[in-house]
Amino acid sequence: MTNKILLLITLATASACSMFTKSPQKPAPTIYLFANNITEQSLYNDLVVISHDSLEGRETGTIGEQKAARYISKRYTEMGLKPVGDNNSYFQHFDLIQPTVKEISYRVLNASDNSVVDASTHSADEIGNFVTLFGGSDPLSGPIVFVGAGMRNEEEGINQYPENVDGKWLLVAYQRGKTDMRFLQGTFSEGALGAILINDTDVNDFTEEAESRQENFGQGGRLSLKYLQKDDAGASPAFNRINPELATKLLGLNNLAALSKLEEQLAADPAAFQAKKLDYILEHNPTVNENTVTSQNIVAFLEGSDPDLKHEVVVLSSHYDHVGITRPDSTGDALNNGADDDGSGTVATIQTAQAMSEAKAAGVGPKRSVLFLNVSGEEKGLLGSRYYSDHPIFSMENTVADINIDMIGRVDPEHEGKDSSYVYIIGGEIISSHLDSLTVMANAMGPNLDLSKRY
Repeated sequence: MTNKILLLITLATASACSMFTKSPQKPAPTIYLFANNITEQSLYNDLVVISHDSLEGRETGTIGEQKAARYISKRYTEMGLKPVGDNNSYFQHFDLIQPTVKEISYRVLNASDNSVVDASTHSADEIGNFVTLFGGSDPLSGPIVFVGAGMRNEEEGINQYPENVDGKWLLVAYQRGKTDMRFLQGTFSEGALGAILINDTDVNDFTEEAESRQENFGQGGRLSLKYLQKDDAGASPAFNRINPELATKLLGLNNLAALSKLEEQLAADPAAFQAKKLDYILEHNPTVNENTVTSQNIVAFLEGSDPDLKHEVVVLSSHYDHVGITRPDSTGDALNNGADDDGSGTVATIQTAQAMSEAKAAGVGPKRSVLFLNVSGEEKGLLGSRYYSDHPIFSMENTVADINIDMIGRVDPEHEGKDSSYVYIIGGEIISSHLDSLTVMANAMGPNLDLSKRY
């Protein structure tokens, strides 16, 4: 299957190439002949390196990813492809920002006199009265508004939110299936500082979650592109969970039983509740270090053979990063090798580059130029792809197509025991009015795969 998919890619990329050249003795080889050089063994030889344990899952910005980058560039060097990256290398470097939260301190103040009602810290060594579930990497301070169970249903006349959420914390007695989490999160774009969730009345459950999240302190957070950082980007809202015992105090209740009864009342008559501003202010203050992590795309260039068409560029892309080391699975293995996602697409790019290089040496290379682009940071949010799009090596005006290859390394459950000569074509009728017809034409010229539009 993989060989046939690669042949399809080769055909699509080289669709404008000459079919044959006349010879007085015998027909010269065509570019399609060199697809036969892509074999199961040649793919395997590259894949065992890309997905080896020593690369530790190729997480973005790690030594394992660097090892993979060096191997891929070595392969392109062997082919004689032109390096078009930084300083005539195969690397297009970019910087990423990775915040590291050391601790978060929380203070609840009396709004009338600013006296401290509660102060606590959550860190690797301490457990406080709040747990930040996500977000909240910036200092946040503002009044607390109780929004009941956070329910909203216009048809039934239910809206437990205030009209103005700007600069406010929204205290929510969370109820699964009833709290409108989508609307709650949408309030962040309206200026809400974040949510404070009362998640049941079980103090032990709160403590267990606080303990389980202690290991996250000091660990690197979500990566983002440095050049996109803006000083006026605004604060990052937070989802905080509150100790239910402190919640009862803020709501003026006597005990946890009273809190449980209030939750029952909110569920029984949600339309009767109206948002209530409490006489408290929450200060949320994280201690954050920002580290700069450098990663790189890999860029190798094969110039086209046609004097009039070689200024047009077809990009053949894949991502070579993966998710690294995570929690152990049922076998105790914590290393994610990423042979399929996207080691398979990476070696497909390498092998197609080699086949096209050999075709060019034989005088039947593609008419248009081809950029072989292996991006990083895909698993972190398409970061390498975004960087290349904003910093193209070849102008977008001259870039006529990008064929991206991802996860072609195994048959999915839907096709087990069936003909595996298929490929999922994603975006053929959405991305471009020409892409679908080109794909169909290239397929008819060669492998005749089942072109599934399931995705």
